[in-house]
Amino acid sequence: MKTLNPPSLRRRAFTLVELLVVIAIIGVLVGLLLPAVQSAREAARRMQCSNNLKQITLAMHNYESTHRKMPANFTTGAGTSGNFSVFAQMAPFYEQGNVLDLIHFDRPLNIGCCPGELVAPHDAAAATPIPTLGCPSEDYSRTFYVTALAGAGPTQAYSATNYAMNNGTGVGTFYDTRAATDGINWINAHVGFEAVIDGLSNTAAFSEHLLGVAEQSPSEPLNDALRRRTMFNLTCAFTSRTMPPTTPGFTGYVLPEDPNQMEAYTRASSLHRGWSGQRGAGWISGREYWTGYNHYHEPQSGTPDMTSCGWGVFGARSNHPGGVHVARCDGSVGFVSESIDLNVWRALSTRNGHEVMEGL
Repeated sequence: MKTLNPPSLRRRAFTLVELLVVIAIIGVLVGLLLPAVQSAREAARRMQCSNNLKQITLAMHNYESTHRKMPANFTTGAGTSGNFSVFAQMAPFYEQGNVLDLIHFDRPLNIGCCPGELVAPHDAAAATPIPTLGCPSEDYSRTFYVTALAGAGPTQAYSATNYAMNNGTGVGTFYDTRAATDGINWINAHVGFEAVIDGLSNTAAFSEHLLGVAEQSPSEPLNDALRRRTMFNLTCAFTSRTMPPTTPGFTGYVLPEDPNQMEAYTRASSLHRGWSGQRGAGWISGREYWTGYNHYHEPQSGTPDMTSCGWGVFGARSNHPGGVHVARCDGSVGFVSESIDLNVWRALSTRNGHEVMEGL
């Protein structure tokens, strides 16, 4: 007679169907959990980015209180090749003593052009990262290698920045910051808070941008991600070579009011000579394509920027979904949607446009 094993001795196991059901449930749960984790991480990164801009704007306020003007790009003598950036000038106000010891404002930052060769010990300072100047959502390397003197000089390391100071609307010839713009920053500007007639809370001070591609002269960008990080490269054909210029802008190049027309206009221009990279490559340098931005493009624009020997159109972009952070001159920081009306966005960039700020 066959005996049966008691229940306590019977082997228990999943059937194949049960195993597949459990795997499916786990897959669904992981699929639900992963976006939540990513969203939580991005929220933390956005908060850190906002805090970075608050620290930068606080440093600007301390600088203005000390010097009775906001920091601005400047050049030495009659040159226009750039010198210490606003971030370098504000170094004493965000407790970067190790970097400050390497900066000598009584010496040039660099010599030569396009870009210049760094003068020691500024080469060590340029390569030193400042954590406050990097957005945690940026997924490109913050170290750039730049060949000086139009490719004939040494290759030097720079630490990049995701933040830039407001150069104005960029409309017309305001992309040429050798002359005064409608923003708060241009070469040798002396803008104090009293000159911001539109009100400190209605005027942008800093925003963020994506770092450019590593190559100084990249090929044409073939996808949307690269188009947001690559710039049209124009011949440096100034109407006036004097500093400041008698007539700002480039011969035969005046930006259309509508940014949707900018790409076709630029491609058709006789000044268009290829592509440029390395946006934001060096926090220490006052070259506009590294540490400046304007409000010509709407936030997160997919139309490439434009540069001509460092000047040009440089949009606000980020890896944050839906928009960019903007720090205003009063020290407040807000998140601006990529769907903002272009007129409102440009009004935010002017210091004395007398616009009525609605919808922001």
